[in-house]
Amino acid sequence: MTHPISYRDLPNNTNDKWWRDAGLRKCVGHVVILYLTLFALGFDGSLLSGLQALNNFNRDFDYHWDSLRVTYYLPKPVISWVLPYFTDRFGRKIPLYFGAVLMVAGAAAGAASKTRADFMGARVLLGVGTAAGQIAGSSLIHEIAHPRIRPFCGSFLQPTYYVGSIMSSWLCFGMVYIGKSSWAWRAPLLAQGVGPLILLIGTYWVPQSPRWLVKNGRSDEAHEILANLHANGKMDDPLVLFEMKEIEAALETEKLAGTSSWMSFLNSGGGRRRLGIIMMIGLSTQWMGTGVVQYYLAVVLRQVGITDSAKINGINGALAIFNWICSLNGAYFWERFGRRPLVLTSLVCQLACFCVISGAAAGYNKTHHAATGLVLVPFIFLFMGTYSAAFTPLPLAYVPEVNPYSMRTKAGGILIMFQNSAQIFNQLANPIIMNKIGWKYLVYVASIFTFLVLFFFFLRETKGLTVEEASVVYDPADKREASLDAERKIRMAAEAALEEKQTGSVEHIEGKERV
Repeated sequence: MTHPISYRDLPNNTNDKWWRDAGLRKCVGHVVILYLTLFALGFDGSLLSGLQALNNFNRDFDYHWDSLRVTYYLPKPVISWVLPYFTDRFGRKIPLYFGAVLMVAGAAAGAASKTRADFMGARVLLGVGTAAGQIAGSSLIHEIAHPRIRPFCGSFLQPTYYVGSIMSSWLCFGMVYIGKSSWAWRAPLLAQGVGPLILLIGTYWVPQSPRWLVKNGRSDEAHEILANLHANGKMDDPLVLFEMKEIEAALETEKLAGTSSWMSFLNSGGGRRRLGIIMMIGLSTQWMGTGVVQYYLAVVLRQVGITDSAKINGINGALAIFNWICSLNGAYFWERFGRRPLVLTSLVCQLACFCVISGAAAGYNKTHHAATGLVLVPFIFLFMGTYSAAFTPLPLAYVPEVNPYSMRTKAGGILIMFQNSAQIFNQLANPIIMNKIGWKYLVYVASIFTFLVLFFFFLRETKGLTVEEASVVYDPADKREASLDAERKIRMAAEAALEEKQTGSVEHIEGKERV
C-alpha cells in the first residue's frame, strides 16, 4: 500500500523553529488570542470555590451556592445546537465577537449584582458567551494553525482554562483579608471580564477560517491567509498549494457525500462512532469526580477538618497552579506520546488516587484525626494533576481533529451540550450527594473504572496525522483508503501546479534575456 501524502514531505518557506519565523510567530499570536475563549471558563471554574470560602459572599447571598452555579450551565445545551449554524453560516469571527461581548457584559453584571436574581442573570450571559467562544475558537485554531504546530496549538488551548483558574483562586485568596466590604467578591467577578475584553479587541486581527472562505467562494482570500501564515507570503509555496488543493477536494468530497447535516452523525458507521466518542469525552470530563473537587473543594475540605478560609483559598490557588503545570506537560506530550497512552495512563492514575481519597475521607470520618484528613490533600492534587495532563487537552484538541470540516463546529456543539448537560446534573445532584453520602465517594471510583474500559476499547490514535487524515480515523477502512487515494491525487495536482508555475517563470526570464 502506498503511504499517504504528508505535509512533512513538502518544501515550505518557513524556519524549522516557529519562534524564528515571522509568519509562524504571527500564526501563534492569533492562536494565543483565541486561547482567551477558555480564560473566562477557567476563571469561573475556581471562582465559586473561592467565593464560597469568603464570609462576605456567603453573607450577601445567604449560602445559595447551587442556584447561583447552575444558571451558568442551563442555557449551554440549547445554545450548543444553535451556534454551529451561525458559525458555519457567517464564519468563525462573528460568534467570537458575540461570545466576547456577552462574557464582558456578564462579568460587569455579576460585579454589579445586588440580588440573587441579578447574579443569576449575569451567569446566564457568561454561560452563553463562553459556549460561543469555545465552539468558534476551537475550530478556528485548527483551521489557521500551521500543520507542523497544529497538534500543539490544539492541545495547548484547554490549559488556558487554568490561567483563568489561577487568577481567580489567588484573587479570592487576597480578598479574604479585605474586610467586610462587598468588593471582596465583586472584584474577582469584575476581573473575569479581562480575558474576554482582550479577546474582543484581538479578534479584529485574527483571520477568517480559510476553509470557510473556500467554501463560500473566496478562495483568493483563503490562499493569501495561508501564504501569509504558513509560508511568509509565498503564494506558490508547495505546502500552501497542497493545503489549498486539500481543502477544495475535502469540501467537494463532503458536499458530494452529503456530510453537512446533523444527521451525518447517525447516517453512517463513521458518524455514529464519532458521536459515541464525543459523548464519552463530554461525559467523562464531568463525571469522574472532578466536579466535586473543582466546585465543592471548600465543602470537601471542611468535611475533613480544614475550615480556615485562608487555608481553603490557599489550597484552591495552589491546586490551580499545579493543574496548569500538569496540563501544559500533557499538551506538550500530546503528540509525542500519542492520545491513547496519555488518556489510559491518566485514567489508571485517577482510579488509584480516588481510591486513596475515599479511604482517607473514611478514616477521618471514623477517627477525626487531623493528620488523617490532611492525607486527602496531596491525593486531591495528584488526582487533579493526572486528570489535567490528559483530559485538559483531550476535548478541544481531539474532537475537532477527528471530524471533517463540515461537521467540526457541530461536533463542538455536541461536545459542549454533553459536557454541560452532565454539569447541570452535577450541580443538581452533587449537593444531595454531598449531604447524603458525605465522604463516601466510591460512586466516582466506579465511574472512572467504567470510562477506563470504554476508552480502552473505543479511543483511536491520531498521532502524526494531518487534520484531514485524522478526520477519517473513525470511518470504515474502505473509506479511509479512498480518502488516502484522493490525497495522493491532490499531491500530484499540487506538484504539477508548482512545476508549471516554476517552468513559466523560467521561460519568462529567458525570453527577457533574449530580447
